[in-house]
Amino acid sequence: MQDRIRDRYIADASAGDVAKLESLLLAQPPGDPFGWSNDRAPLFLQTARFRDGVRRLNSVLVGYAGVLEQMASPALVSPQTYDQLATDLNGNLKTALGAMGVAAPPNRELAIFSTVASGSFKAYVQNKQLATLLKALQENQPAIDDVAQQGATAVRITALAYRNEYDLASQKLAQKKAIRELAELDDRFIKEMAGLRTLSQTYQTLPAAHRELAAGRGDPASGLPMIRELYENGRELYRLYEQLNADDRRTR
Repeated sequence: MQDRIRDRYIADASAGDVAKLESLLLAQPPGDPFGWSNDRAPLFLQTARFRDGVRRLNSVLVGYAGVLEQMASPALVSPQTYDQLATDLNGNLKTALGAMGVAAPPNRELAIFSTVASGSFKAYVQNKQLATLLKALQENQPAIDDVAQQGATAVRITALAYRNEYDLASQKLAQKKAIRELAELDDRFIKEMAGLRTLSQTYQTLPAAHRELAAGRGDPASGLPMIRELYENGRELYRLYEQLNADDRRTR
């Protein structure tokens, strides 16, 4: 589906659609030599950026689980090490959400380690008391809720963009009575939406997994298995995307 979207966009731009031509010009975001920005980027570029954001967000979630594993293990984690890990993950989270098209709400913090919870996390690093860790997790629950909500919202927005694109493409194929192409488009669209549904569901289950751990019903040393499951589901989603792209190339 992605190849068809891209090819049709290129054809329109080549035919003299100035707006579509200009929307292919990418700018460098301030302070990011590796990124790109374009408020009018076409869907196939938005999708590429979204996928990169998903990959980054899943990495942040796995990194969060890894920090908890380190803190819950017999090995000592210094306050300085915690500060660096938290700073790095919070920065990576902002980059990930930005790639997914998520803007920070006004006067609200978007962080995997919230400012409110950081004091308790550092206290736990110093005293290694389980009650202190559980307190820190409970204080950090709103941050996890926010991250999961923003991730699920980005998935829904992407699904809407896919649906709009499908509506346009399917109507044109139906008018031309291109039955085989329409059936193939339907098949790819259904697979794309199934993958997005899976990703959305994993984000929705994240807060409950974290809340269970914060309540002391889970084992902090286990590393939040559901967060790791989220990462694995994300990797499976990429496999699905790659397969869909391969299908597009074979059917062109």
